[in-house]
Amino acid sequence: MKRSYQRRSTFDFSKLGQLVFVLFVVFVAYKILTPPSNETARAQAPDGSKTARLRTFYYYDHQPSYKIYYRETGKRAWLNLLYLPAYTNAPAGTEAGLEWSGDSERLDFLIGGTSIWHHVFDR
Repeated sequence: MKRSYQRRSTFDFSKLGQLVFVLFVVFVAYKILTPPSNETARAQAPDGSKTARLRTFYYYDHQPSYKIYYRETGKRAWLNLLYLPAYTNAPAGTEAGLEWSGDSERLDFLIGGTSIWHHVFDR
């Protein structure tokens, strides 16, 4: 009696449609759950050791929310320093930004040219 074996492929193409559908659902869920945002400012420390960035998010109430991230030079991961859900004390259209101190130890978050928050880094 002769036995015949069928060679199995390494990837089952019958499951490809299901995989594409699952990836599509994950993409749509990500788009729905992620609020619109943009990078408002990016600032390099004067000594070049760190970079900070400010992202502005807009949720359903149309009040801007802010997140401040930083990373050390040569590293890939951005670390979150501040999440400000809404800042309602500033008039609409007020500029938000970041500013480093001269010695690169302090990062200020400015709205309308006034510092509303700061972080002091350890040496």
